Amino acid sequence: MKKYLAFFLLLSVTALVYGRPQKLVIKTDKESVELRYWPLDGKQLPFYSLYSPVIVTCRQMTEIELPCNETIYKILLGKGKTSLVYATAGAVDTVSLYRDSVYFSGHNQTYNLYLEEAEKADEYCRSYSYTRNHPLAKVQSLAIFKTIVADRKAKDEALLNKEIPVGRFMLQQQRFIDLRYKALFLKKAIALYASSDFSDDWMNEFKAMDFHFMDSISRQSGFFPKILEDYVFIKSFVLDGINPKTVDEESVNTFLFEKYCHLLSDKNLEYVAAYLLYNDIFQKRYSKDIPSLYDKYIALFPDNPYIKILLPEVAKISALYHQKPDNDKIQIVCYETEPEDFTDMMRPFAGKVVYINIWATTCSPCIQSFSNVAAMKQHFPDSKDIVLLYLSIDRDERHEKWNRMINYYNLEGYHYRVNKHTSKIIYSAFKDSKGILTIPRYVIVDKNGKIAFMNAASPSNPIEVRKQLQTLL
Repeated sequence: MKKYLAFFLLLSVTALVYGRPQKLVIKTDKESVELRYWPLDGKQLPFYSLYSPVIVTCRQMTEIELPCNETIYKILLGKGKTSLVYATAGAVDTVSLYRDSVYFSGHNQTYNLYLEEAEKADEYCRSYSYTRNHPLAKVQSLAIFKTIVADRKAKDEALLNKEIPVGRFMLQQQRFIDLRYKALFLKKAIALYASSDFSDDWMNEFKAMDFHFMDSISRQSGFFPKILEDYVFIKSFVLDGINPKTVDEESVNTFLFEKYCHLLSDKNLEYVAAYLLYNDIFQKRYSKDIPSLYDKYIALFPDNPYIKILLPEVAKISALYHQKPDNDKIQIVCYETEPEDFTDMMRPFAGKVVYINIWATTCSPCIQSFSNVAAMKQHFPDSKDIVLLYLSIDRDERHEKWNRMINYYNLEGYHYRVNKHTSKIIYSAFKDSKGILTIPRYVIVDKNGKIAFMNAASPSNPIEVRKQLQTLL
């Protein structure tokens, strides 16, 4: 009888522990930090804009209760500072942000310290795409590449085996280690292919790799969607001999969607297809094929959990391509002869002060700034001598999207999209010391067509815009 009582007592205690939520305590030495968090469970789309912010203030402990399941959460602390936190039922863990460094304490400290090192390894692999001086940038030999990667991978595995006990977390992290270096291999292979140094041994290595596309653990890796995309590109353009020119910016989503349908099934396809659609939305690309792809997606997964996220955004894109523009306050600038320089480009606005918004349809921050324009214009000085000019640096193939966007966002004012000649004028006038033109960019030109404010205030700062304009009236 005592044995049965002890057994039921054990079951009761276990149920209590696993039924209790994980408590996460956040501290900071900053005056205030905006925090967002989401689970990396292969179910939630990992886009920070989908999750509500939590404000953490100095000298106060902010407590967050997480669902009582074993999950890794990604935390966005402030501007660009991210961290991973392992959550288990009934545990209490503290994340402290002091002097821009993150510190862990609590039940899962060992796991969280390991995840901090794992993030460094992830960044080593991710940074290959955007770091010119990456240690592997000049490596062309597969043998040398594999030696370097094998050494790093062995160190990663040794750290995992040393710090983490055998269990589900370890199995998951073993898979993640494998995927991070396979993602790096694909990036390296694409770079070599683009430079015509993609030899047969790289291709044979690619053919022999198992990317675990059907595994649910793989779906939880942050590399999974990118691995799929890069795999499809290499297999299609290198192995299958498809001409890359047949897949342009406007058709790449459809191309990837169809390939994913052949590669994946069930939850992995449901998740990755939703990721593909929302990534286009999140980046504000507004690709024309998104509504039709959404219809195909719904046909495949009529009860999917991503409908409430995707549907409102897809409706906006559909409206963008089905509008009937009729606002005569939206004016397109047409030059009778090609301008010779920037001052010549300003000749239609002689005698006016021009507030210029340099943007592109591919620039998400540019598009986000449109929401501030109406409030900014209310602060304009009461003068007919002020002109608002939207200057787009979009290429010719984005002409339709540019034309539709300016009407969709009701951007009243003057609009001009550069061509090959005038783009050189704009880049020459506004490039930085490294020869790069960053956008969004705001410029104010005086009544003589001369640049008065090379880096004018943005629409989000209407008071400063007003001050700058008033100096020229």
